[in-house]
Amino acid sequence: MKVSGGLNSTGISNLYNSLYQGKIAMYTNKLSQEFLPANNVKGEGAFSTNSLQYINDIKSGASELSSALKDLTSSAFNNNTMVSSNTDVMTVKYSGNNLGSMNDVSVKVDQVATGQLNEGSSLSSSSLYSGDRGVNRFEINTGGKTTQLSVSVAAGDSNRDVQQKMATAINNAGLGLRATVETDSKTNVSMLRIESTNVGTADRNAFSLRDVTGNAVAQTGANDVSRERQDAIYSINGGPAQTSQTNTINLGNGLSATLRAASEEEVTVTRGKDMGHAISAVESMVRGFNKMFVAAAANVTDPKAQGLASRSMNISAAYSRSLSDIGISFDAGGRMLINQQKLSQAAENGKLEQFFTENRGKNFGFAAMMGRLGDNVSTNTSNFVSSSVFGSSMGENFAYSGLGNSLQFNFLNSGSILDYMF
Repeated sequence: MKVSGGLNSTGISNLYNSLYQGKIAMYTNKLSQEFLPANNVKGEGAFSTNSLQYINDIKSGASELSSALKDLTSSAFNNNTMVSSNTDVMTVKYSGNNLGSMNDVSVKVDQVATGQLNEGSSLSSSSLYSGDRGVNRFEINTGGKTTQLSVSVAAGDSNRDVQQKMATAINNAGLGLRATVETDSKTNVSMLRIESTNVGTADRNAFSLRDVTGNAVAQTGANDVSRERQDAIYSINGGPAQTSQTNTINLGNGLSATLRAASEEEVTVTRGKDMGHAISAVESMVRGFNKMFVAAAANVTDPKAQGLASRSMNISAAYSRSLSDIGISFDAGGRMLINQQKLSQAAENGKLEQFFTENRGKNFGFAAMMGRLGDNVSTNTSNFVSSSVFGSSMGENFAYSGLGNSLQFNFLNSGSILDYMF
C-alpha cells in the first residue's frame, strides 16, 4: 500500500525500526520531508519533536495522575504501622513483621542529644574589620586531631567578610563542623556560628579553636562555647531515666524512635495508619497533574491541548477550597503546589482520607472526575492531539488515513513511540 507523499510500507517499517534505535531526528526529518506534500515547503503542521514531547508529557503525566488517584481511593489509607502521638517530639519507624503483637509504648523525652555549639561575638556587619590584616592562621582541635586553617584578610574587609571567610575555610576542611554567619538585618549585627554535626558527650565530638598567626579567632570570638554537647535523656513506660549519645533509640520488637525535642508530656506510640504512603501518593498525583497540565497549557496552537488544559483546571477549580484544606493550592499558571505542613496535618486529622474516599465508587467528586480524565488521556492519547500536529495540509492526511490512523493508534495509544523515543 502506498501512502500519499511517496513512502511505502517498507519505508514505514524502516521508520518504525529507527524508533527502536532512538533516531528521533531521522524520524522527524523523514516525516517532515516525505509525508508532507511538495507545496508545504515550510513544513506547516509538521510532526515535530515538540509535538512528540507534548504527547509523551501528557501521556506519562496522565498515567502517573491516574495511578496515584487509584491508590488514594483504594489502598493508600489501609496500611497500618506504629505511629507517634506527637511527631514534633518523637517520630517512630516500625520494621518488624508482627504488628498485631505490638503493644502501646509511652516515651517521656527530657532532653535530646546535641553537639557543641560556639557562637562568636556580635559584630557590626558592615564595619571595617579591626583585626590583623594579611594571612591569619588558626588551629581547630576536634576529636584529639589538630588541623591548621588560614584566611587572608584584605585591607577593606568588613567584619562579616572575615567571618564568612572563616566559615568557608572551616566547612571546606571536612571536620564534622558546620559553620555559618548569622546576620540580624534589623541591627546590622553578625556572628560566626560553629556547630558540631555529631551529637552526644563523647570526647570525639568536642572541638576548640586557637590563633596561630594573626588574631582572627580572638577578634571574632570563634572559640566561645554557647552550648556544651549533651546526651539524650528519656524514659519508657514510666521507667527510670535512660541516656543515649544519639537521638535514635531502640524501643524493641523492630520499633525505633528518633527524639526531636524535649517535652513535659509523654508521647504515646500505638498501632495506626501509615500516612507516609498516602502522602507519597498525593505527591505523585501532583507531579502527574502538573506534567500533563503544563504540557497542554503550553501547546497554545493545538485546540485539543487547550481543551485538555481547560478541563483539568475546571475540575480543580470546582474543588479548590477542599484541596486547600488538605494543603494543595495553585500558582498563577495553574500548577498544583503542596504545603507539606498542611498536608501532614490533614493526614493526621483524617481530612486527607475523607477527601479522597468519601465518594469512593461514585461518578462524582474530585478523585473520580480527575481519575477519569487521567485514564482517558493515558489510554486514548491521540484524542488530545489535533490533526494539525501531523500535517493538516496533506492531500491524503496521513494521521487520519487508514494506514496512518492505524499507526497513530498503535504508536500513540500503546505507547510504542513514547516508550522507545523518550
